[in-house]
Amino acid sequence: MRTIDFSEILFNALQYSGNDRHNINSETFAQFRDFISARMREVWEMEEWPELCRLAEFTTVIDPVTNVPYFTPLANVDVLGVWNKNPQTTSRAVELNYQVYDTGTSTRIVLDNNVHSTGWYYYRTAFRPLLGDLWDASIPYYQNAQAYYDAGSGSASYTPVAGRPHTGNFYYLTSTSVAAGILPTASGWTKINIPYIFGNYCAWGAAANWLVSEGQLQEAAGLDGKAQSMIQIELDKILKQQNQTSKIKFFNPYR
Repeated sequence: MRTIDFSEILFNALQYSGNDRHNINSETFAQFRDFISARMREVWEMEEWPELCRLAEFTTVIDPVTNVPYFTPLANVDVLGVWNKNPQTTSRAVELNYQVYDTGTSTRIVLDNNVHSTGWYYYRTAFRPLLGDLWDASIPYYQNAQAYYDAGSGSASYTPVAGRPHTGNFYYLTSTSVAAGILPTASGWTKINIPYIFGNYCAWGAAANWLVSEGQLQEAAGLDGKAQSMIQIELDKILKQQNQTSKIKFFNPYR
C-alpha cells in the first residue's frame, strides 16, 4: 500500500488553515492530530477502498444452543462479503447470505445454512485512531501506547530539522513494555500506516475543522468543499481509471 507521512498531512493542514508549520506547540499538535484522526476515520469507513480490503479464509462451527453455523472474523474488522470459495481464484465462488451478530464479547458471522463448512470472507481492516504525543525519551512505554516520532531526522520534533527529511509518524507499542529511551523505530514498535489516497482529504478537512473551532464557519465551508473534492478525485481514480466496479475481480475465471 502506498502511504503518506502524518507530518506531510499536518504541515499541509496548518498551511491551509493559516497557521505556521514552523511554530508548532503541543496544544496545536494535539488539536490537529485529533482533527486529522477524525477525518481519517470518516473516510476510512466511507467506501470499500482497495487499499484497506483483504480476503481471509474461515471454518464454521455450530452453536450448541441455536444449532446455527457461524465463524469468528478477525477482531475489529468490517465484514463486507462472504463466499464459499476464494473469489480471486475461481468464477465458481458463490456469495453467501450472512448476518453480523454481536454476542457482547465477540462478533460472529452467522450463515443461513451449514452447507459450506469453509469459505472466504472479504473485510475492511480496522481503523486505529491517532492518539499519541511527541515521543519522550525519559519515560517507559507500555503495550498499545502511541508516540509521535520523526524518523527522518532521528529526533522527537514537531518541526523539520535543517538538512534532514521530516518523516513524522505515529508508532504504537506491540510488546508488553519498553524501557525509557527505546526508539519507536526499534523492535516492539509498529508504525501506523496512513493510506496515501487519504492525505489531501485529511489535510483540507482538518483545516476546515480548525476554522470551525475558531468560529470561522463561512471560510470552513469552503475548505470542507475542497476536502470533499479531493476524495472524489480518489473515487474517480478507482471507478473510472482503474475500472474497479465490484468488490472482487476474478483473476482466473476458468479454474
